[in-house]
Amino acid sequence: MSERIKELYQEHILKKSKDESLKGVVQNETHSLEAYNPMCGDKFTLSLRIKDEVVEDARFDGFGCAISKASTAVLTESIIGKTRDEVAPLVKDFLELIDENGSRNPETIFQDNQLLAFAAAREFPERKTCASLSWDEVYKLVN
Repeated sequence: MSERIKELYQEHILKKSKDESLKGVVQNETHSLEAYNPMCGDKFTLSLRIKDEVVEDARFDGFGCAISKASTAVLTESIIGKTRDEVAPLVKDFLELIDENGSRNPETIFQDNQLLAFAAAREFPERKTCASLSWDEVYKLVN
């Protein structure tokens, strides 16, 4: 893992895990997704309002480790304003970013430091589920 990714991981994961700006339930939600990892107990509910194929708003609530919480916060922030067709490749790219067997260099997948920080999960495969938990649920919705 590059020094840059280590630094991004420390900076962004810890910061985002404390960010509660998107915590809660969306008014007039159209979708509620449950992300749960029975192995560690991490559990999040994602609340989305999708209208005309656009994610108008997204919020989350729940609990988990710093990685799963930060990842869920980044996910909700990243999908607001995007169409389902835009969300699908974003999620697919994120899942490749954290995959220790991913074929692409992380820095070719994302330029955004907040997303790139999660590439550190490649070095810790046991944390991959933490990072992918909420993303996997959104992937099921958009595919």
